[in-house]
Order: sequence, then structure tokens, then C-alpha cells
Amino acid sequence: MLKKVTIKNYKSVYDMTIDLGRMNLFIGENGCGKTNILEALAMASASKSLDLDVEGLYNRGVRVVKPDLTFSSFTGLKQNKKMSVDLEFQEGVEKVSSSFTIRSILYCEDEKDIYSKWKDEDRTYMIDDAEINLPQMPDKGDKGIGKWHKWLVNDVCKLTEYLIFNLNAKALRGIGSESKKTPLGINGESLDILLSQFAKAEWEQLTQHLYLISWLDEILIDEKDLFKFKGHKLGRSNSVLYFKDRFMRKKEMNNIFSAENANDGLLYILFYLALFISKKTPYLFAIDNIESSLNPRICRTLIKELSDLSRINNKQVLITTHNPAVLDGINLNDSEQRLFVVYRKEDGKTQLKRIKTKPDTDEKLKLSEMWMRGYLGGLPKNF
Repeated sequence: MLKKVTIKNYKSVYDMTIDLGRMNLFIGENGCGKTNILEALAMASASKSLDLDVEGLYNRGVRVVKPDLTFSSFTGLKQNKKMSVDLEFQEGVEKVSSSFTIRSILYCEDEKDIYSKWKDEDRTYMIDDAEINLPQMPDKGDKGIGKWHKWLVNDVCKLTEYLIFNLNAKALRGIGSESKKTPLGINGESLDILLSQFAKAEWEQLTQHLYLISWLDEILIDEKDLFKFKGHKLGRSNSVLYFKDRFMRKKEMNNIFSAENANDGLLYILFYLALFISKKTPYLFAIDNIESSLNPRICRTLIKELSDLSRINNKQVLITTHNPAVLDGINLNDSEQRLFVVYRKEDGKTQLKRIKTKPDTDEKLKLSEMWMRGYLGGLPKNF
């Protein structure tokens, strides 16, 4: 699992180290640098995939700008033309474990040109403080080092699959498709395809959580899209995902409608559940603005359920939010669940602090109330 991230010289993040858990929640005012943290990890992902061009970055969820705007540029400091991301993984249990540091030092020969390909000058990896070049790694069968090789290769694979998901309703409805990543696109594409490939155990997990959608009776995957010719889908959607509403008349199938006509909340909830349940989705990923289109009470309960699913299905996630209700779904007594407040110092540099316990107050307050009252930080100070 990814245990530590050190980011230097990426946009507003000048120098930052984050100790991560399995479920990591980031809050803070708009523009404080939350998404920059997620993107720096995506830059490292692209570098180890040899995919450091505009398309490779865009398909991971990075907001691409020309390189000289990607490097930190603070008043009074000379701009460094390289950025770095160090990622420390910890694998194994008790005495049979090892730590790995995967380093990316990124630069661009023409920092003025947005279409220039980025490069990674560091091809080495640290295994328990021993530097090893990946092409010289021993075979898996070598005694004493085989498990290290296996864990390192596994961690590099996790990193290269990393994506930032930022959903929009059109993509979830199957209207348009810009992301080329599979099995799920970063904006919500291909949800119907992934669900059609669910194994029985995955469907059982999904069904246990559909109580979140009170009116939903059944999910249908019409792979031949026959419902379309019966008038259940008249628009431009390519999705073969359909739903039954338990309150609507069953006569003449008036209780069936397509993803194109579904409400946003249903599609968002279903996407997140599929993302955490499927064995085909990344083991390490990020979600930007998870609260979009969701009722506050659903936000709270959804976070609780996703925390459990992340543990059960061995997923690790970084999440940003602006909705206080999301905080009430996280358990600070569980070391695998972590809350971070992101803010910018007086000089503009992004910093963060971890909230390990609730602050002491005279009242018994929820985390959501503490945030809104200013006890946690992460609120605008200019008004």
C-alpha cells in the first residue's frame, strides 16, 4: 500500500510530505491545492507508464497546462525547471515486509510548449534504502530477493493504473466519450460495460448496497439494446444500462427507463460502488469532488460504505470534497481512514495538516459542524 508521498515543485505544492492511510479525505477552500496533490501522483503514474504526453496526462485526469506553469512559481523564488514525486510503498505483514520508494524526477526540454513530451530522468527504485535499477532487478525465482521483486513490480503496476475520477452526468448517461481509459472512464464512461462483466460475487456486493437508492427495484443490462426499440431510450445515449422503478406501473413496462433518463444521484452512487467493488478497476485511485449531485445524508453513508469496501476489496483512494456531510462518514479512530485539511500559507504554498482526533469543544459536535464553525480550518479567510 502507498504509505508516503513527497511532492516538490508541482504547481502550488512546493514541498510536501503526506502519510497516507487506505481511505484519505482532503478538505479545504477552493484553490488551496487539493487537486494538485492528486495530479502530482498522476504525473508519477504517467512517468512510470512512459506516457508523459498531453494525451497520457489528460486521460489520467490531469488539468494539462504548459510546463512552465506546471512548475511552482512563487514570488521571490527562482523557478526550478524540474518537479519530483517520491512514493513509498509498504508491503507484507509483520516481519516479512519491505518498503519501496518509487521516484519520479520530471522535466520538459521545452517548458514553453504545451505539446512537448515530459521526461523522467530517474529510473531507479529504492528497496529498504538500497538503490536498484529496474532493468537489473533479479528474477522472481532468486532466493531471498524474489518476494521483493514481486512486491516492487506489483506496486509499480498499481501506480501506472492510477486515475483521477471526476464524474459528469453526460458521460455517466453514455452521451459522448472522451476518456480512453478502461474499464471505467475518468468522467464516468463505460459504467454499463463494467457492470455487464461483473461476476456473481461482485453483483452480490453491489446488491447489498443498493438500499442507498430508495426507489430502485432492479438494474438491467440490455446488451442487445432491445429496450431502445420499445421506446425506452430516444436520445443519443450509447449506454445499455436500464433501471426498474418499484413505484411505477409494471403494465407495458412503464417502470423501465434508461441511464439517459436516470437521475444524477443514482448514476454517481452506482459508479462509486462499482469502482470499489470491481476487480478490474485500479487498486490505487483518486476521486475529485465526490459529493457532486449527492444528498448530504447519502454522502455520509456512502463514505462509510466505501471505507468498508476499500478494506474488503483492497482499494486505496484519495478523495477531495467541499461537502461537510462527507466528514461524518469517516472514522478517525481507524488509522486506515485519514482526514487532511489543505490550505495555503501566506506565501501561497500549499500545506496540509492531518486531523487525528476531534478538537475539544464545550459542545458535542459532528465533524461537519466543526468544519463549518472553523474548528478544523480549511475555510476561506478573506471574508
